[in-house]
Amino acid sequence: MSVIAHLSDVHLLEPATHRGAGLGPIVRRGYLSLGRVVDEGARRRSFAEALRHAVTLGFDHLVVTGDLTEEGTLAQFEVLAEVLVDGGIDPARVTLLPGNHDVYSSASAWLDALAGPLRPYARTSSPGAVIELADVVLAPVSTTRVQRWWRSAGEVSTPERRSIGLAVQAAARRGVAAVLAQHHPPTKVHRAAWHWFDGLLDHAAMHPVLRAVEHTYVLHGHLHQRRDDRFEGEDRAHIFGAAAVVEGPGALRRYRVADQALTPIDDPTG
Repeated sequence: MSVIAHLSDVHLLEPATHRGAGLGPIVRRGYLSLGRVVDEGARRRSFAEALRHAVTLGFDHLVVTGDLTEEGTLAQFEVLAEVLVDGGIDPARVTLLPGNHDVYSSASAWLDALAGPLRPYARTSSPGAVIELADVVLAPVSTTRVQRWWRSAGEVSTPERRSIGLAVQAAARRGVAAVLAQHHPPTKVHRAAWHWFDGLLDHAAMHPVLRAVEHTYVLHGHLHQRRDDRFEGEDRAHIFGAAAVVEGPGALRRYRVADQALTPIDDPTG
């Protein structure tokens, strides 16, 4: 039996002394923070506490499903790396995913971070990576796309869909569960305009990949809500979302994987 810990939407900031000045950066940061207090220290402490909670309860592998930073700047990724190192978790047991916020600074921000401050996590977090545990094949999925900072939609590239398919088939050959970790949920937002603005644009193209093998599960963030969702026509949840670390305690989720099934583990401490 394997245990997967799941955190999401950390939205880390760099220290105030490293932030851009002027009206433009201030307006962008205020918009992206969605009314949350712009407090670097508080966000850092919230993530550190979530990591400590995960370590205390125990896990085999930790995934953090995107929006790791507020704007995807190098200074913000450096803060992320510092908190992870302080957490004392072996990088081989951690998979990090980019969210839309993590590429607002530049289209290459995520890959630059993996080549820089997040290099210790590159093997388990890079596009096309496959992590094989005793009961599960875990694959990170990037849903980032090039867009302006006021839009938050996601998209999965065609080459990456092929990589996902290979990971799912590898799990099927081993007779274990396949778990995909990504930022955006693999479902459609019911309002078309909001889907264009905030949804996974190619969700329909993802469905054949996700449903090709029965024991395939998706862990996601983005919605800042703890959710258990089903694919259409199914009687049990295969899609699991986590609340946002940036919004306070209770964001950690854990799942037990056994007999090709992923099942949430209730945490009485919240």
